[in-house]
Parts: sequence; structure tokens; C-alpha cells
Amino acid sequence: MKKPPFYKSVQFTIKGLIWILRNERNFQIEVFGLIINLFLIVFFGLNTFETCLILLVSFIVLITEVVNTCIEKICDYIQPEFDQRIGIIKDLSGGAVLLATIVAVCAGALIYWPYLKLLFH
Repeated sequence: MKKPPFYKSVQFTIKGLIWILRNERNFQIEVFGLIINLFLIVFFGLNTFETCLILLVSFIVLITEVVNTCIEKICDYIQPEFDQRIGIIKDLSGGAVLLATIVAVCAGALIYWPYLKLLFH
């Protein structure tokens, strides 16, 4: 099978990202979190390192959510009926998103705390 040209591959990728943005509530919430972080980066004037760290953890959450959704869709395709083993696989992939989110929240708290203290003093 012939591989599509690069621009077609990019189009397919964008199509997938648009699909997940339209159809997955958790991804929408996480994108909203990224938008809030972009605002806070500008508002507080974060330095380059802090900005990179916030963007890194934010995108790790988004990436794990995409992978989680892929795993769930594959599991649903393979086994549409309830199966305890499939449930464990889905729980594990959801757990990866939760772990990424915990890291992101901790990093955000550590980075934003000094700026918030200055803002309210």
C-alpha cells in the first residue's frame, strides 16, 4: 500500500484532533485548562523555563487523553459487550490520564503559587 503524501497525513491528523475536540468532553475540559494556562503565562509574565514546564505538562495531559481515547475506542470495537478484562484496560488508560493531570496540577501549583502570593499581598 502506498503511503499518502505528507500533507495528506497532516490533514488526517488534524481531522483526528478536530474529532476528539468535538466529541470528547474530557479533552474539551483539558483544552480549556490549556487556554487558562496560556492566559496565566501572559498575565504573570512567566519566564521561559516556567512557560516550557507549564506547556509541557499541559500537552502531556492532552496526549495521554488522546491515547486513552484511542485505547477505549479500540476496546469498544473489539469487545462491544461488557467484559471485565476490557474494563481493567480502560481503567488503566484512564489512570494514565489521572497521573498526568496530578503532575500537571502539582507543577502548576508550584509555579503559580509565588505569583499568586504577590498578587494578593
